[in-house]
Amino acid sequence: MELVISALALLVVTVAASVILYRRIVDATREYEGSRDGVRNITFGFTRQVNKLQQEVAKVSDNATTAKVVAAEALKTSGEAKEATLKGLQAVQGLQVRVESAENAVESMRKEVQKLSTAPRPRAPQGEDVSAPIPVQGGNILAQLTDTELSVLRKIGELGEGAVPEIRQHIGLTREHTARMLKKLYESGYVDRSTNAMPYRYSVRKEIQGLIQAQPEQKPAL
Repeated sequence: MELVISALALLVVTVAASVILYRRIVDATREYEGSRDGVRNITFGFTRQVNKLQQEVAKVSDNATTAKVVAAEALKTSGEAKEATLKGLQAVQGLQVRVESAENAVESMRKEVQKLSTAPRPRAPQGEDVSAPIPVQGGNILAQLTDTELSVLRKIGELGEGAVPEIRQHIGLTREHTARMLKKLYESGYVDRSTNAMPYRYSVRKEIQGLIQAQPEQKPAL
């Protein structure tokens, strides 16, 4: 009987221990499942963070590569701009030198013009004879002149003094032709020239005036 009671007690203890152990196993399983879910969530979160960081790193790497390319292009452009600026500066310096040379030349010309404008003009002495390049004696002096030139000398003799506009109206030629004719008569010694006023005034030399008066008047040949 005692053996049965002992067996029953042992069985009860065994069952109770089994129940307690089972409960602990169940609790441990629950804790394991909870821990596993937590670890899984942590792992998933960490994986997401890692993936996000990898994406950010790749983006930063791409930006760095782009920035490197842009910097290289900017450096190249800067070098070309520097070279172009240097060439432009050299061109400006050369132009400045030429401008300064031109200004100096203009200033020198201005001084020369001013000097010439203030210098006294040479003129024939009043009341004195100017030695003519041709002889004033002989009958061939007036023969060297054309009829138009003789007519001009007669007109100047009538006026006492004559200028290009007056002689031009008399002979009906252009101003340039008339001016050349009067210059030729002056350089040949037939007339004197006064430079006191513009236009120049011409007068027939006394020696020539006497010869003209002795010649018959003819119609000028135009």
